Amino acid sequence: MIQCFVNHPFTPTFSNGNQPKLLSASRIDASYSIHPRIMHNHKDFAEILFVRSGSGMYVIESERYPIQQGDLIICNSGVLHDEMPEENQDLNTYCIAIKEIRYDNLPPNALIPSDARPVIPSGEDFEDLLRLYSVIYNQLASGCDGRDEIAEFATLALLRIVKRITVQGLEPVQEPRSDLRVLSNQIKDYIDTHYSDELNLEVIAGAMNLSPYYLSHVFKKITGYSPMQYTLRRRIGEAQTLLITTELSITDIASRVGYGNPNYFNVIFTKNIGMSPSKYRKSYIERNK
Repeated sequence: MIQCFVNHPFTPTFSNGNQPKLLSASRIDASYSIHPRIMHNHKDFAEILFVRSGSGMYVIESERYPIQQGDLIICNSGVLHDEMPEENQDLNTYCIAIKEIRYDNLPPNALIPSDARPVIPSGEDFEDLLRLYSVIYNQLASGCDGRDEIAEFATLALLRIVKRITVQGLEPVQEPRSDLRVLSNQIKDYIDTHYSDELNLEVIAGAMNLSPYYLSHVFKKITGYSPMQYTLRRRIGEAQTLLITTELSITDIASRVGYGNPNYFNVIFTKNIGMSPSKYRKSYIERNK
């Protein structure tokens, strides 16, 4: 028998009254990954994705990161992130959403500094994290007495391991501050602010005092998206958020994200997500009963 002891006293990561709150847990299998959660952010909570198996590509703030089994993908509150299902190879993940995160020297609901690489390998902690994610998800899905409390305590344990991994493995994003990147970020900021307006390449170029050709060339070179592709993904991502978090009609949602014609919105949404807006909403509700 090998017996291990706790070294008391120890300093808890989260003091009483200062504990993060688990909002939700999702298990995303490869079969569902073909219906991507397109470019979006969360204003009041963070997400931690965990690759159970397979590989793929994830986009965070326009930077593309290859992901594989064991990787943690950390999305602070407010950070834009995007999925690329065409790059996935049998990708199976877990995802938890957490609010009221308060770490010293970081903004609310941030797990890592803004300049840190958001994809981090779990290394030797893979098996423990896999078990904790499984406990969190299975408890919430079970409907059993005490499930919320058990899931939240498991989340605190998971966060402590993630904190240890991030402290040991953080590295800055390799992002040279070239003039082209600065310009691309300015274009991105403009689209992020105005994506629900009637935008086209000429409107964006006029606002930035650039030729449409040069603007498109710079933006595509830095982000991998054309300006209008980026605009579309911002619109569809916001539409997905409204579909799963509100009871707004499809027509209202289409209007809010910049599509005056709901039929055209339906076509564009279906083309990019693989199902209609109404079916997407219905499938989300059924999966989360």
